[in-house]
Amino acid sequence: MRILDRYLVREYLNYCFLGILTFVGLFIVVDLFEKLDVFVDHKAGAGLVARYYLYGAGTIVTQVLPIALLLGSILSLSQLRKYNELAAMQGSGQSPWRLARPLLLAGLAFSIGQYALNEGLGPRMYEGQKRILNEEIKRLSGTDSQSRSDVRFVGAGGRFFIAQFFDARRETLRGVSVQYLAPPRLTARIDAERASWVDGTWRFENGHLRSFSDAGSHSIPFRAYASSEIDETPRDFARQSVDPFHLGMRDLWRYAERIRGSGGETQKYLTNFHLRASFPLAGLIMTLLGAALSLRVVRGGNIAVGLGLSVSVGFAFFAFVRIGQALGYNGTIPPMLAAWLGNLVFTAIGFLLFWKVSR
Repeated sequence: MRILDRYLVREYLNYCFLGILTFVGLFIVVDLFEKLDVFVDHKAGAGLVARYYLYGAGTIVTQVLPIALLLGSILSLSQLRKYNELAAMQGSGQSPWRLARPLLLAGLAFSIGQYALNEGLGPRMYEGQKRILNEEIKRLSGTDSQSRSDVRFVGAGGRFFIAQFFDARRETLRGVSVQYLAPPRLTARIDAERASWVDGTWRFENGHLRSFSDAGSHSIPFRAYASSEIDETPRDFARQSVDPFHLGMRDLWRYAERIRGSGGETQKYLTNFHLRASFPLAGLIMTLLGAALSLRVVRGGNIAVGLGLSVSVGFAFFAFVRIGQALGYNGTIPPMLAAWLGNLVFTAIGFLLFWKVSR
């Protein structure tokens, strides 16, 4: 790497890490005030609270990284402009694209690292943070924290489960209905007061076994009924509903395939599947946009101006991401286009600004 490249990357990284520390700190302070009553009510010590936020670092960094890289790109080049270093570089024949190239390569490295974090350590850190909150701070047992009401679960083989409550301690579903779907119609249904996991089999109590065909429906009441064909276990129902933002691409794809096999709508999960691939590139795009803005708009090297501009552009980017996500969820546009909408718009803006700078 040439001396000029090393110098530009060093300045870029210094401001990037400053931005990461700043935005992570702000995020933690805001979240701490929101959860302060929980920590105080359960007498959580400072060490436990610190460990809670340490496990949440993966999620926090993922969310603030694009804005931090935008800030690093803006400030690194605008500071060079402030002290006429940028003018000297351009006077020696260095084009705007040449000056931005090492920053873009560093931004690409950040994007690759973010993708690896999202698909590897990130989901496990998120689960660890939830465990600390439920089991160590709120002092719920592992099984109690897995119990939940209003169960909706898509199983394999076209099975769809509805239950009023899942008791993880007793491995029991209350007010349960198991629907067998062969799209586009319902073929059978089990309705029971409860279903208990006994010796590797679900045993239903006090209910009806119904079947549906073109000729009509048929219902058989029962006091006890065991079904060995149901592959789902209590562990499947114990899994809390997870924000798709925290699921890996493989898990999202598998879940979408399961819902498709049951005749359900998959736009939401496919949109988030593609978003898991597109969002890590936000750091690279923000670096491109920040370099263009610093060369054309931010000329004084003012850190406050750079910070305000970074936050404003960052919020605008996230707004486009959410708009695309919403359009993908309701099927207005294809999931892939919905996930990449924000990236496409801001990449176009970045290239347009660079084109104007280079004229």
